[in-house]
Amino acid sequence: RAAKAASGTQGTASGGRTARKAQLQLARLEPWSVMKFSFVMSLVCFIVLLVAVTVLYGILSSLGVFSAISDTVAELSTGPGGAEDGVDASSWFSFARVFGYTVLIGALNVLLITALSTVGSVIYNLAADLVGGVEVTLKEAETPTPPTRP
Repeated sequence: RAAKAASGTQGTASGGRTARKAQLQLARLEPWSVMKFSFVMSLVCFIVLLVAVTVLYGILSSLGVFSAISDTVAELSTGPGGAEDGVDASSWFSFARVFGYTVLIGALNVLLITALSTVGSVIYNLAADLVGGVEVTLKEAETPTPPTRP
């Protein structure tokens, strides 16, 4: 039931052979395998996120974006007459705070993606038992012919 092959030819591959096609049914996803794969992929995305945030923070900091935002917030929040009771927004944009929030959100993403993918595979298995799964048609790759020497 997991795989049913359909005979048939589609075009001619190089060397006079005909390309074969196989029609398969994806009847079951192993939840343990899905969990391992989704965990590794979400971990890779987490590392990419950390690198991207670090690079973006460095660029924005060198351009003075954070200091300009802090100055604007301080200017808008000072009382009449220039009282020194304004909001200090510079601590909002410290690297430690931004990186900490990034780690927190990234770790939550790793947990959620892993859990939801595993639950999704169980739901797929239940649905595949009812309707038979997803049908996939595979075609044999055409291999290029090696050049002939005279």
